[in-house]
Amino acid sequence: MSKVLLRVAQIVGVLVLAGIAVSVVVGLLQWVIGLAVLVAIPVGGYWIYKQVSGKKQAPPVVAAPQAKALAKGAGDRRSQLESRAVMDASGRCGWCGQAELHKDEYGFPTTPLRYHRAEIDAML
Repeated sequence: MSKVLLRVAQIVGVLVLAGIAVSVVVGLLQWVIGLAVLVAIPVGGYWIYKQVSGKKQAPPVVAAPQAKALAKGAGDRRSQLESRAVMDASGRCGWCGQAELHKDEYGFPTTPLRYHRAEIDAML
């Protein structure tokens, strides 16, 4: 055989081996990604279940007072106090002045009125 033909066969052989090597690497990578997705689906579902089941309604900290006749102006007093527990134009809590969002016991953002409810009830 001629030297040119042997050289061409050698180049073709190297290219075929390189193609096989790349195919094996890509195949293994696809297999690993597929396995990760198959594992992530049930693990992610379990994680979401744990997150959602932890956000149950907590029992009230203070027992709700019995309904009683309000004195004249008591409803106005509650309205005045509750109107302060809002976010003002600068993004601060009108009740305590905190610039960050208030968080409930699970770490989720909550309104200033809900966060300061016990303090408002104590002032009435």
